Amino acid sequence: MRKSSSSSRTTLIATAAAATSFSSMFSSGAAASEPARAALFVTSGCVLVQVMRTVFNHKTLSDVSVSCQNTEKNASVLKMLHTLRVGYDAITVLRNPHMSTILATFFRKDVEVEYQRELLPMACGGVVALDWPLSVDDETHKYRERTPEMLEKTRNLDKDFEPHRKSIPSQTPKIDGVLEEHYKTLPEDAPTLVLMSGIAGGSHDKYLKHMLRRAVMKGYRVVAFNARGTSESPLMTPQFYSASFTGDTRAVMKEMKRRFPNAPLFAVGWSLGANILTNTLGEDGEDALVDAACSMCNPFDLNRCDENLQKGFWGKLYSKSMANNMRKLFEPHKHLFQGLREYEPALVRKARTVRDFDEAITRVTFGFSSVDAYYEASGSKRKIVDVRVPLLCVQAKDDPIASIEAIPREAIASNEHVILLETESGGHLGWTAGAEAPWGAPWPDQVAMEFFEVHALEWKTKRGANTTRATISKAPAEVTA
Repeated sequence: MRKSSSSSRTTLIATAAAATSFSSMFSSGAAASEPARAALFVTSGCVLVQVMRTVFNHKTLSDVSVSCQNTEKNASVLKMLHTLRVGYDAITVLRNPHMSTILATFFRKDVEVEYQRELLPMACGGVVALDWPLSVDDETHKYRERTPEMLEKTRNLDKDFEPHRKSIPSQTPKIDGVLEEHYKTLPEDAPTLVLMSGIAGGSHDKYLKHMLRRAVMKGYRVVAFNARGTSESPLMTPQFYSASFTGDTRAVMKEMKRRFPNAPLFAVGWSLGANILTNTLGEDGEDALVDAACSMCNPFDLNRCDENLQKGFWGKLYSKSMANNMRKLFEPHKHLFQGLREYEPALVRKARTVRDFDEAITRVTFGFSSVDAYYEASGSKRKIVDVRVPLLCVQAKDDPIASIEAIPREAIASNEHVILLETESGGHLGWTAGAEAPWGAPWPDQVAMEFFEVHALEWKTKRGANTTRATISKAPAEVTA
């Protein structure tokens, strides 16, 4: 279903013609005086703004394809995803997959987030960085109010304080105190949401921060999980992250459950983060710690996606860009890897594609015999059939990176826990549609939040029922004469 608007096209032509007219007048010197030139400049700017508004107000509406088992539970969930009823209303001029992908990357509005970083140690000696949003959109928090009274109170906490000379006391307790204060601002049953970014990404990614803001506004406890060495986090051991490695993700989820046992745990993954999240859920099956999850732009079949990245101008451009980002991440940590037997620094320097980088680093550090073997073992197409918690997968049919051919349709169709949504356009993490289009939050964010709200309510209902049963079972037996 599409919206067509001849009036919009007429307006666009008229405003473009007006802009051309003003431009020619300005360049030809028709306006002799400076005031006239200024007036023409302002008028031309207003016309240009009107042209852009007209262009971005014209949308093409299409249905969202839904694939899942026909169960009562899936039907009830889909019924609550109100955004699906509207359809996918893409900005018409941004329906090209490359325009959506590239322009959204550069022009999507940023979200002002002030994080407190926490380094969570892993069993092998490495660390991952958890970024907790203490303020969003420049909201003021009490701990940031550096009033004279507050500073005096802080100094009085330690009357024997002296500047650090021979030793430096741990500052960690102070940070822990800030986080503890942050936790207390939410009820204990507030849903916890873990956000996992794409390749070479992290808490700085705009699309992640838009989802973060939406969840925070809903009262969720949100944390951005940065994989090893990403988002300016330290790398403590010669071990990067990979599409196959799920240990860190599982450790983070376990820690969230330990800290917030009385709250549902949700997770969102984008691109490579979606692949890692889906692998984790599939490996854990019935024992998964996450109560519900959302996967966006999941590459699923890494060999198939790699084949597409090796074809044509655009595939090579995306692959080169991602490889450059990976090399930049690796550069500050390269000296950690010198002792590895198969590590060749020259291969990293020469890496011009994702495949080159995976050959130089990922395959070596994770023990695969070849890049093809690594891709085949790491694609979440192998694990999605074993997922046993509600999983919403959102894909764009024109995704130039996580291609439509990579979607494991048979595995998804066989799993009652998985719902697949496919939009007609959107590119890779572009999705310039919805109420905030073109440069606001990506279209799937609202759908994901509706999905989580359904399962948060279900979790609370089950918890209430379990509490009632426990109370009844503990009640003293009635004594009869």
